[in-house]
Amino acid sequence: MTWTWKKIGVVMGAGLVSLFLIGVVADQLLLPWIVSMTNTFTVPSVIGKNVNVAKQMLSDAGLVVMEPREQHSTTIPKGTVMSQLPYANATVKEGRRIYLTISQGIETIRVPSLYGMTVRDARLMLMRVGLQLGNATYEPSDVIAVDRIAAQGIPAGAEIPSDGIISVVVSRGSSGVRVPSLVGLSLEEAQALLLDVGLTVGTITYKDSGAFDADVVLAQDPPTDTAVEQGASIQIVVAR
Repeated sequence: MTWTWKKIGVVMGAGLVSLFLIGVVADQLLLPWIVSMTNTFTVPSVIGKNVNVAKQMLSDAGLVVMEPREQHSTTIPKGTVMSQLPYANATVKEGRRIYLTISQGIETIRVPSLYGMTVRDARLMLMRVGLQLGNATYEPSDVIAVDRIAAQGIPAGAEIPSDGIISVVVSRGSSGVRVPSLVGLSLEEAQALLLDVGLTVGTITYKDSGAFDADVVLAQDPPTDTAVEQGASIQIVVAR
């Protein structure tokens, strides 16, 4: 038999039609028959349930639970299912994989130590870890240098929610008063100076002196630059 291009085209066309008909038969008859041989299940709703309870429910329904994904939440308790895929009431085949998202609860951050820092440095540190600096109150301190943090409202190492606010107490410096130099001043000048810095004149002892005029301060106790409490008395020796 002699093949012509026309005959070849007819044969090829017939072949394509046959393949199409086979595909239709497979799609309409064969695949539904194969699918029908596999059990189907309705996915139960596990949102809001404890993860262990949810896994058991899904396993009992003939489904396979994949490793859950975890996500922080400010409203859903830790260990509770937040979402599922496929969704509840979906019809699936036996052994279908189920993906769950589980709540990790509120995200917490460990509070760093701010002791001895400046307010600026403390604010930057807290911002870096996801916290905020709150109110800064100033109080005297004999231990911490002026303008350095002496205490914090939430102790270092505590776990608090992200965006938590930490208040601080900042040193105003020593609460004491430095005793001024009184030697060489007149008694009146010494009394006025002590009054100006918040101190008082204590015992006045008179002593003869050939080097100083009368009523000039010869000595003092405590000595110059000693730190004393506000209102403390300073003992002085005055020339007779």
